Amino acid sequence: MKFTLICDESGTDKRYLVVGALSLPRTNHPMMAAEFQKLKQSLGFRPEGELKWKKVSQWHFDHYRQFMEWFFGHLTANRVRFRAHIVDTSAGNYRRYGAGDKESSFYKVYYHLLYQSVRRMALDEDGSNVLVLLDDKRNRYPFRLEVLKKSLNAALKRDLKKTGLVANVEARPSSGPHAEPLIQIVDVLIGAIGHVRNGDLANPGASKVKGEMVRLLEQLSGTSFAYDTAARSPFNLWTFDVGVAMQRREQHQKKNRPGT
Repeated sequence: MKFTLICDESGTDKRYLVVGALSLPRTNHPMMAAEFQKLKQSLGFRPEGELKWKKVSQWHFDHYRQFMEWFFGHLTANRVRFRAHIVDTSAGNYRRYGAGDKESSFYKVYYHLLYQSVRRMALDEDGSNVLVLLDDKRNRYPFRLEVLKKSLNAALKRDLKKTGLVANVEARPSSGPHAEPLIQIVDVLIGAIGHVRNGDLANPGASKVKGEMVRLLEQLSGTSFAYDTAARSPFNLWTFDVGVAMQRREQHQKKNRPGT
């Protein structure tokens, strides 16, 4: 079966970085995107406009509630899944993870989110083929996405003995005429998760309406965003330990070192 993974990140300037992905069968993608755009228009939003966590306000609270209820209706019907990794960027291991390069550390976190997502789909659906769509962002190194695709396929071939599971990794804008609209759903979800994990709810002067939106999303998802969830949950939250990933990488390198 062919799948699409639609991804975004939040909290790049805060302690806890959140990267999230929607996964859905490729045939569902255009239908859900069209439904979402139709809902936006029915609520008075411009088709090329963008929903964002930062734009959550009392004025638009009821509109955002309807968008989120629409999404969780599809999730409950098993037409889409959501996965988020939360990473403590203040840990010393985080900088060492990317050899001191912040951009490299960021994409290694993305790599693990995508690896776990694609691996699960490949195990559940033999012959899976996954197209990864990332929110478009400017990278210092221009070949990040090409390297990400090659690294994922190499690791999946090594671990699952299957080739070409990742069809491609492509950038998509989240607003404008050529936007990937479902990135906007990811933005709101990971923004709310980061709001909880970074302690913004308890900050003096914290936005009351964002607190209300967090409570709504926790009710719809069936979990508190302060907690991780079980691995196979259709709405999956996982605190990613960079130190564990580094240990596994070192063990793998040692195992494959000539003469060992």
